[in-house]
Amino acid sequence: MTRLIGADQPFGIDRKLSYRMAADRYTGRVLYVTFRTAADLSAWLPAPLAAADPHAGFLKLYELKRRPEIGAPLPPAFSQYHEACVTVLAAPPGEVTRHYNLFMWVSHDWAIYKARAALGWPKKIATIAMTRTYPAPDRYDQDEGSLTFAVDVSRYGYPILSVRARLDPHAPEQPGVPFNGFYTVRHIPAPLDGDEDLRELLVIETRDGWAGPAVYGSAEVTLRDAPDEELSLLGTLQVNGCWLRDVGWVLPAWPARRLMHLPPLDTDMGERKP
Repeated sequence: MTRLIGADQPFGIDRKLSYRMAADRYTGRVLYVTFRTAADLSAWLPAPLAAADPHAGFLKLYELKRRPEIGAPLPPAFSQYHEACVTVLAAPPGEVTRHYNLFMWVSHDWAIYKARAALGWPKKIATIAMTRTYPAPDRYDQDEGSLTFAVDVSRYGYPILSVRARLDPHAPEQPGVPFNGFYTVRHIPAPLDGDEDLRELLVIETRDGWAGPAVYGSAEVTLRDAPDEELSLLGTLQVNGCWLRDVGWVLPAWPARRLMHLPPLDTDMGERKP
Protein backbone atom coordinates (compact mmCIF):
# COMPACT_ATOMS: atom_id res chain seq x y z
CA MET A 1 0.00 0.00 0.00
CA THR A 2 2.90 2.38 0.53
CA ARG A 3 3.45 2.35 -3.23
CA LEU A 4 -0.14 3.27 -4.09
CA ILE A 5 -0.24 5.57 -7.10
CA GLY A 6 -3.09 7.17 -8.94
CA ALA A 7 -5.02 4.68 -11.03
CA ASP A 8 -6.45 7.56 -13.07
CA GLN A 9 -2.95 8.86 -13.93
CA PRO A 10 -0.39 7.44 -16.39
CA PHE A 11 2.10 4.97 -14.95
CA GLY A 12 5.45 6.63 -15.59
CA ILE A 13 8.69 4.74 -15.12
CA ASP A 14 9.55 6.82 -12.03
CA ARG A 15 5.98 7.50 -10.75
CA LYS A 16 6.40 11.20 -11.54
CA LEU A 17 3.21 11.20 -13.63
CA SER A 18 1.00 10.02 -10.77
CA TYR A 19 -0.04 11.26 -7.37
CA ARG A 20 1.72 9.92 -4.32
CA MET A 21 0.40 9.32 -0.82
CA ALA A 22 2.67 11.81 0.93
CA ALA A 23 2.06 14.32 3.73
CA ASP A 24 1.63 17.94 2.64
CA ARG A 25 1.61 21.15 4.68
CA TYR A 26 -0.87 23.85 3.68
CA THR A 27 -0.74 27.55 4.61
CA GLY A 28 -2.79 30.46 3.38
CA ARG A 29 -5.92 32.46 3.91
CA VAL A 30 -9.61 31.56 3.96
CA LEU A 31 -12.83 33.56 3.73
CA TYR A 32 -15.75 31.80 5.45
CA VAL A 33 -19.29 32.86 4.49
CA THR A 34 -22.19 31.34 6.47
CA PHE A 35 -25.68 31.24 5.00
CA ARG A 36 -29.21 29.91 5.26
CA THR A 37 -31.45 28.85 2.40
CA ALA A 38 -35.00 27.62 1.88
CA ALA A 39 -33.59 24.74 -0.16
CA ASP A 40 -33.16 21.38 1.55
CA LEU A 41 -29.41 20.79 1.45
CA SER A 42 -29.95 17.19 2.52
CA ALA A 43 -30.91 16.49 -1.10
CA TRP A 44 -27.21 16.63 -2.01
CA LEU A 45 -26.08 14.31 0.80
CA PRO A 46 -25.56 10.59 0.15
CA ALA A 47 -27.18 8.25 2.66
CA PRO A 48 -26.53 7.63 5.51
CA LEU A 49 -25.26 11.19 6.01
CA ALA A 50 -27.76 13.66 7.47
CA ALA A 51 -27.31 17.42 7.71
CA ALA A 52 -27.08 18.96 11.16
CA ASP A 53 -29.33 21.72 9.78
CA PRO A 54 -30.65 21.04 6.24
CA HIS A 55 -31.06 24.76 5.57
CA ALA A 56 -27.66 25.99 6.80
CA GLY A 57 -24.33 25.88 4.98
CA PHE A 58 -21.16 27.84 4.41
CA LEU A 59 -18.61 28.76 1.78
CA LYS A 60 -14.86 28.24 2.23
CA LEU A 61 -12.78 30.33 -0.17
CA TYR A 62 -9.05 29.65 0.03
CA GLU A 63 -5.79 31.15 -1.17
CA LEU A 64 -3.32 28.34 -0.44
CA LYS A 65 0.28 27.22 -0.69
CA ARG A 66 1.09 23.51 -0.53
CA ARG A 67 4.49 21.99 0.18
CA PRO A 68 5.72 18.50 1.09
CA GLU A 69 6.12 18.07 4.82
CA ILE A 70 9.49 16.45 4.07
CA GLY A 71 11.60 17.75 1.22
CA ALA A 72 12.02 20.92 -0.78
CA PRO A 73 9.00 23.03 -1.81
CA LEU A 74 7.88 23.05 -5.42
CA PRO A 75 7.90 26.22 -7.58
CA PRO A 76 4.90 28.59 -7.29
CA ALA A 77 3.09 27.20 -10.34
CA PHE A 78 3.00 23.79 -8.63
CA SER A 79 2.41 24.91 -5.05
CA GLN A 80 0.06 27.93 -4.96
CA TYR A 81 -3.60 27.73 -5.88
CA HIS A 82 -7.15 28.82 -5.07
CA GLU A 83 -9.99 26.61 -3.83
CA ALA A 84 -13.71 27.24 -3.32
CA CYS A 85 -16.11 24.95 -1.42
CA VAL A 86 -19.84 24.83 -0.64
CA THR A 87 -20.09 22.87 2.60
CA VAL A 88 -22.56 21.61 5.22
CA LEU A 89 -22.18 20.07 8.65
CA ALA A 90 -23.32 16.45 8.52
CA ALA A 91 -22.96 13.05 10.16
CA PRO A 92 -24.25 9.48 9.88
CA PRO A 93 -26.24 8.13 12.83
CA GLY A 94 -24.22 7.94 16.04
CA GLU A 95 -21.19 9.84 14.71
CA VAL A 96 -19.84 13.35 15.33
CA THR A 97 -20.66 16.20 12.97
CA ARG A 98 -18.01 16.96 10.35
CA HIS A 99 -17.65 19.01 7.17
CA TYR A 100 -19.13 17.52 3.99
CA ASN A 101 -18.22 19.41 0.81
CA LEU A 102 -21.16 19.47 -1.60
CA PHE A 103 -19.17 21.30 -4.30
CA MET A 104 -15.44 21.99 -4.66
CA TRP A 105 -13.42 23.84 -7.30
CA VAL A 106 -9.66 24.36 -7.58
CA SER A 107 -7.59 26.49 -9.92
CA HIS A 108 -4.89 23.86 -10.73
CA ASP A 109 -5.24 20.23 -11.77
CA TRP A 110 -2.49 18.95 -9.45
CA ALA A 111 -4.75 19.97 -6.55
CA ILE A 112 -7.25 17.35 -7.77
CA TYR A 113 -5.00 14.27 -7.90
CA LYS A 114 -5.35 12.01 -4.87
CA ALA A 115 -8.02 14.30 -3.38
CA ARG A 116 -10.62 13.14 -5.89
CA ALA A 117 -9.57 9.62 -6.82
CA ALA A 118 -8.24 8.30 -3.52
CA LEU A 119 -10.17 10.43 -1.02
CA GLY A 120 -13.48 11.15 -2.76
CA TRP A 121 -13.58 14.96 -2.63
CA PRO A 122 -15.71 16.26 -5.55
CA LYS A 123 -13.05 18.63 -6.93
CA LYS A 124 -13.32 20.23 -10.39
CA ILE A 125 -11.18 22.74 -12.26
CA ALA A 126 -12.38 26.35 -12.26
CA THR A 127 -11.10 29.85 -12.87
CA ILE A 128 -10.98 31.51 -9.44
CA ALA A 129 -10.19 35.20 -9.04
CA MET A 130 -9.72 36.44 -5.48
CA THR A 131 -8.70 39.67 -3.80
CA ARG A 132 -5.19 39.46 -2.37
CA THR A 133 -4.51 40.83 1.08
CA TYR A 134 -1.27 41.28 2.96
CA PRO A 135 -0.58 41.01 6.71
CA ALA A 136 -0.17 44.32 8.50
CA PRO A 137 0.34 45.31 12.17
CA ASP A 138 -3.45 45.64 12.52
CA ARG A 139 -3.91 42.22 10.88
CA TYR A 140 -4.79 43.26 7.31
CA ASP A 141 -4.29 46.10 4.87
CA GLN A 142 -6.69 48.94 5.44
CA ASP A 143 -6.96 50.07 1.83
CA GLU A 144 -10.34 49.90 0.15
CA GLY A 145 -9.25 47.12 -2.20
CA SER A 146 -8.55 44.77 0.70
CA LEU A 147 -11.53 45.65 2.87
CA THR A 148 -13.83 44.94 -0.08
CA PHE A 149 -13.00 41.26 -0.57
CA ALA A 150 -14.18 39.71 -3.85
CA VAL A 151 -14.21 36.14 -5.17
CA ASP A 152 -15.37 35.05 -8.63
CA VAL A 153 -15.55 31.39 -9.72
CA SER A 154 -16.30 30.31 -13.29
CA ARG A 155 -16.08 27.12 -15.32
CA TYR A 156 -14.99 27.54 -18.93
CA GLY A 157 -16.64 30.92 -19.33
CA TYR A 158 -19.70 30.22 -17.17
CA PRO A 159 -19.79 32.31 -13.94
CA ILE A 160 -21.09 30.04 -11.16
CA LEU A 161 -20.22 31.76 -7.86
CA SER A 162 -19.62 35.38 -6.94
CA VAL A 163 -18.92 36.75 -3.45
CA ARG A 164 -18.64 40.40 -2.46
CA ALA A 165 -17.59 40.74 1.17
CA ARG A 166 -17.11 43.90 3.19
CA LEU A 167 -14.59 43.43 6.00
CA ASP A 168 -14.48 45.63 9.09
CA PRO A 169 -11.52 45.37 11.51
CA HIS A 170 -13.79 46.72 14.26
CA ALA A 171 -16.73 44.37 13.61
CA PRO A 172 -17.76 42.14 16.55
CA GLU A 173 -16.88 38.45 16.58
CA GLN A 174 -19.32 36.09 14.85
CA PRO A 175 -20.14 32.46 15.69
CA GLY A 176 -17.63 30.13 14.07
CA VAL A 177 -18.05 26.79 12.32
CA PRO A 178 -16.88 23.69 14.24
CA PHE A 179 -14.32 21.45 12.57
CA ASN A 180 -13.81 17.75 13.35
CA GLY A 181 -12.48 16.72 9.95
CA PHE A 182 -14.45 15.65 6.88
CA TYR A 183 -16.79 13.00 5.62
CA THR A 184 -16.36 11.97 1.99
CA VAL A 185 -17.76 9.23 -0.21
CA ARG A 186 -15.22 7.39 -2.34
CA HIS A 187 -17.02 5.97 -5.38
CA ILE A 188 -15.00 3.86 -7.83
CA PRO A 189 -17.17 2.45 -10.64
CA ALA A 190 -16.77 -1.24 -11.44
CA PRO A 191 -14.91 -1.80 -14.73
CA LEU A 192 -17.32 -4.51 -15.95
CA ASP A 193 -21.11 -4.72 -16.14
CA GLY A 194 -22.49 -6.82 -13.33
CA ASP A 195 -19.59 -6.10 -10.99
CA GLU A 196 -20.24 -4.07 -7.86
CA ASP A 197 -18.98 -0.51 -7.56
CA LEU A 198 -16.75 0.37 -4.63
CA ARG A 199 -18.57 2.88 -2.43
CA GLU A 200 -17.21 3.79 0.99
CA LEU A 201 -17.93 6.48 3.55
CA LEU A 202 -14.58 7.87 4.70
CA VAL A 203 -13.49 10.08 7.57
CA ILE A 204 -10.62 12.42 6.64
CA GLU A 205 -8.69 14.17 9.40
CA THR A 206 -5.97 16.80 9.26
CA ARG A 207 -3.41 17.52 11.98
CA ASP A 208 -1.37 20.45 13.33
CA GLY A 209 -4.11 22.89 12.34
CA TRP A 210 -3.98 26.53 13.37
CA ALA A 211 -5.86 29.75 12.64
CA GLY A 212 -4.89 33.40 13.04
CA PRO A 213 -7.09 36.25 14.30
CA ALA A 214 -10.20 36.83 12.20
CA VAL A 215 -11.51 39.99 10.54
CA TYR A 216 -15.31 39.88 10.34
CA GLY A 217 -17.80 41.48 7.99
CA SER A 218 -20.80 40.95 5.72
CA ALA A 219 -21.17 39.52 2.24
CA GLU A 220 -23.41 39.08 -0.77
CA VAL A 221 -23.40 35.82 -2.73
CA THR A 222 -24.61 35.16 -6.29
CA LEU A 223 -25.06 31.61 -7.62
CA ARG A 224 -25.40 30.59 -11.27
CA ASP A 225 -25.42 27.42 -13.35
CA ALA A 226 -23.11 25.87 -15.93
CA PRO A 227 -23.59 22.82 -18.18
CA ASP A 228 -22.28 20.61 -15.34
CA GLU A 229 -23.31 22.71 -12.32
CA GLU A 230 -26.63 23.24 -10.56
CA LEU A 231 -25.95 25.95 -8.01
CA SER A 232 -29.21 27.77 -8.71
CA LEU A 233 -31.00 24.84 -7.03
CA LEU A 234 -29.51 26.03 -3.75
CA GLY A 235 -31.90 28.98 -3.97
CA THR A 236 -31.38 32.51 -2.70
CA LEU A 237 -28.87 32.55 0.13
CA GLN A 238 -29.44 34.58 3.28
CA VAL A 239 -25.89 35.42 4.36
CA ASN A 240 -25.38 35.50 8.12
CA GLY A 241 -21.81 36.80 8.12
CA CYS A 242 -18.24 36.18 7.04
CA TRP A 243 -14.69 36.28 8.30
CA LEU A 244 -11.17 36.25 6.84
CA ARG A 245 -8.22 34.66 8.60
CA ASP A 246 -4.84 33.04 8.07
CA VAL A 247 -4.85 29.25 8.42
CA GLY A 248 -2.60 26.23 8.15
CA TRP A 249 -2.68 22.45 8.57
CA VAL A 250 -1.04 19.19 7.54
CA LEU A 251 -2.87 16.61 5.44
CA PRO A 252 -1.21 13.29 6.42
CA ALA A 253 -0.01 10.84 3.80
CA TRP A 254 -2.85 8.48 4.78
CA PRO A 255 -5.53 10.84 6.12
CA ALA A 256 -8.62 8.67 5.57
CA ARG A 257 -10.18 5.82 7.51
CA ARG A 258 -13.06 3.74 6.23
CA LEU A 259 -16.17 4.23 8.33
CA MET A 260 -18.43 1.89 6.39
CA HIS A 261 -19.11 0.30 3.03
CA LEU A 262 -22.11 1.74 1.18
CA PRO A 263 -24.53 -0.21 -1.02
CA PRO A 264 -24.49 0.37 -4.79
CA LEU A 265 -26.45 3.38 -6.00
CA ASP A 266 -28.98 1.35 -7.97
CA THR A 267 -29.99 -0.66 -4.88
CA ASP A 268 -29.63 2.06 -2.26
CA MET A 269 -33.25 3.04 -1.63
CA GLY A 270 -32.05 5.65 0.84
CA GLU A 271 -30.15 7.58 -1.82
CA ARG A 272 -31.59 11.08 -2.10
CA LYS A 273 -31.59 13.10 -5.26
CA PRO A 274 -31.98 16.91 -5.48
